[in-house]
Amino acid sequence: MKPHFLEEIDRAIAVRQHVILTFNTQDLYYWPEGGINPASLNFFIAAHLRKEGYRVAVFVPAMGVVREIPEPADQTHEVMRRLATQTDAINVMKGLFTLLRNTNERWIVLVHYGEHLAPATANQAGISSEEVQISEILHQLAVDDDISVGSSRIILVTYEAMPAELLSRSPAYRRVSVGLPSVEERRAYIGLIERLRTGGRQEFGSIENGLSPEELTAITAGIPLVEILGIYRTAGHFHRPINRTEVREVKARAIRQLAQDLVEVSEPQIGFQEVAGLQTLKEYIGTLIIPQIRAGRPAPQAILLHGEPGCGKSHVVQALACELGWPLLEMRSVRSPWVGQSEQQLERVITVVEQLSPCVFFFDEIDQLIGQRSTGGSNDSGTSERLLARIFNWLGSMHLRGRVLFVGASNRPDLLDPALLDRFRVSIPVLKPSTSDIREMLPMLARRFERTLAPEAVEKAAAFLARLCPSGRSLQEILIQAGLRADAEKGVLGSPVETHHLQAATNDHLGTDDPLELAFIRLRSLAMTSNQSLLPWNSLNGLRPGAEIPADLLEQEVVDNQGRLNTTILNQRLRELAAERQEARWMR
Repeated sequence: MKPHFLEEIDRAIAVRQHVILTFNTQDLYYWPEGGINPASLNFFIAAHLRKEGYRVAVFVPAMGVVREIPEPADQTHEVMRRLATQTDAINVMKGLFTLLRNTNERWIVLVHYGEHLAPATANQAGISSEEVQISEILHQLAVDDDISVGSSRIILVTYEAMPAELLSRSPAYRRVSVGLPSVEERRAYIGLIERLRTGGRQEFGSIENGLSPEELTAITAGIPLVEILGIYRTAGHFHRPINRTEVREVKARAIRQLAQDLVEVSEPQIGFQEVAGLQTLKEYIGTLIIPQIRAGRPAPQAILLHGEPGCGKSHVVQALACELGWPLLEMRSVRSPWVGQSEQQLERVITVVEQLSPCVFFFDEIDQLIGQRSTGGSNDSGTSERLLARIFNWLGSMHLRGRVLFVGASNRPDLLDPALLDRFRVSIPVLKPSTSDIREMLPMLARRFERTLAPEAVEKAAAFLARLCPSGRSLQEILIQAGLRADAEKGVLGSPVETHHLQAATNDHLGTDDPLELAFIRLRSLAMTSNQSLLPWNSLNGLRPGAEIPADLLEQEVVDNQGRLNTTILNQRLRELAAERQEARWMR
């Protein structure tokens, strides 16, 4: 199958456009149907375009030379001989006019490191006069009438960022993203290596028993071909078979590099069976969302989890990705102090996510990661407004439905932008665990910390722990402290934890949370819930049998005996708490 970026290059040349190549430009490329063996970008493009009657030249600024691919034994072309002696980038750019204007010849000039030759920046004082001149020359090369009527074209190759906007926004240049290898390309490349290995190539390792080439093709989704080659060579060098864990590690590293550390990727191995409590959330996602996505039917595109901190929002997102069998991508901050770089970094994140679809894309601490629009002009030259506008537009993209599931998590739902809430139409509160949730969580946490709980400890501890109203994170700390007490008492590491150890750790625990702040966050989270059935004590058919509604919410009549919110009383109580918060801040 012909690589998509080659198709785009052919289309650009056909309509007399020049090309800017971005994204995965450091990979190997393979097109067996086209008779092109695995090669780097220079030789791959040259092998393809030479079949179309083009001669291909390459300019690498740091090397200061222009050379033809493949290099002739004796270069007789007068312009090429002259360009080969030039070391100044501006002189080379000027010399390209003569080469490209010759309508009797067909040349493709690959100009590497376009973002260094003509860097993009809104601050003109930050670039040199030489860089400005090169930007202008590259623009003039693209719009020159004599060059336009001919067949010769420039391909500007970038590795880190886009070049100057004069070029990237010019209709004379077509921006082409070199994608990650498709399943067909990976299958063909793995098949080639397997044939070479069985044919006696000792540098390639084998695949472990139980891992077929077809499965290896599937689990290497998102990995560049050069990294797949590295996996085989590493296995051969260390005389060990290729295994799934190694592939996951290579994948995470490769994607981090491609995303310039703006995205963390993982493939969680633990599903909902390891998530205690949160029955409503698990039922909704497991019963309604996941089956629809797997069947390729319309399903919510964005889910927002919000509520008090430390209650398992991030953990349940990992389980969701596992249940879907999709990679989990987590966004890091794209903000940069350099003008224009924040927007470029966001575009790179978007490219990575769309290349790796289907996937779950996770905005953790979304209130801090994205923020909200200001009512007036921002103090960052409009960067925040541009970033938010692009994110809002992206979240609403219909072409990603069924391919990317957006999930946001927030401990401060009161800070979220209304336009953001409009994109996350499924809004689910995640509150502190109930007594039954604690009863379910204790054994799971004990297994995670390689602890044994005494048989009677779980039931008794759940009762007195519930009075403390702990978060899931607080429960972990209490269990760890109880384990330390058990070890000290018995004099043996890993001793069983008994009821009195948990009671002592509970009595000793001091929470650092502000009760007023947590009360406000809880009610704000309830007010943002998109459906009555998504309240923690409800199910799809109303109040869940055996569910516990917090007593204070019943007493205040925020929730009735059927588990339904009274929004009038809820909003009134929120206004009261907001006033109390404001007064408390004044007192500080």
